[in-house]
Amino acid sequence: MKSAFELSARKVVVIGAAGGIGQATARVFGGLGARLVLADREAPTDLAAEIVAAGGEASASACDVASRDAVEALIAGAGDIDALVYVAAICPWDDWTDDGWDDVFDDVLAVNLRGAVFAARAAMPGMAARGGGRIVLVGSLAGKMGGLIASAHYVASKGGLHALVKWLAQRGGPQNILVSGIAPASTATPMMEGKSVDLERIPLRRMSSPEEIAWPTAFLCSDAASYICGTVLDVNGGVYMA
Repeated sequence: MKSAFELSARKVVVIGAAGGIGQATARVFGGLGARLVLADREAPTDLAAEIVAAGGEASASACDVASRDAVEALIAGAGDIDALVYVAAICPWDDWTDDGWDDVFDDVLAVNLRGAVFAARAAMPGMAARGGGRIVLVGSLAGKMGGLIASAHYVASKGGLHALVKWLAQRGGPQNILVSGIAPASTATPMMEGKSVDLERIPLRRMSSPEEIAWPTAFLCSDAASYICGTVLDVNGGVYMA
């Protein structure tokens, strides 16, 4: 191994890979030598082809993360998994007083939180049998301090995801399954297009790029993070300082 910060030949499943942070994560991991299984509601075939054309290894699958059966089928079909990155998320910009908000709340929890439970539950037994693995759940600043502009369902789902990181880490640690999280602030992705963010509240005075979230995620999946377990890493430009 040339460096502890590489992922050569490791099989990594990225759920939510089609755009934004997930797409950047796939490209970064591909560049570090990971063998990728990329999943989203619609299979990100173009992204997989791009990574293969650049000399990497990647396949694309469609997966409805709200379906336990679909998530379990994805994990089973991926084979021996070294790392799982869960990036799938939706962030509707409605208000909790709007008609139909309760149904939207259920949808947000299904994608942002319940799908992560399905994925981790499916992946952990195989990781344990092979002597360990890594799981990274991508949360949000919103789950730590209420966010900057997010609605209540998104905040609740990401706060739950951060708690899930710690619950999974306690159970995975003894089996060398290191579970961690990432908590970005506002990131320049399609999800944020047209949304007004008060940059004065961010000490760095800008939103992050998707790549600035992808690289710390890769770090957590590498040997360089071999003693990090149960941490939700703040990558937010200084908005939240614990």
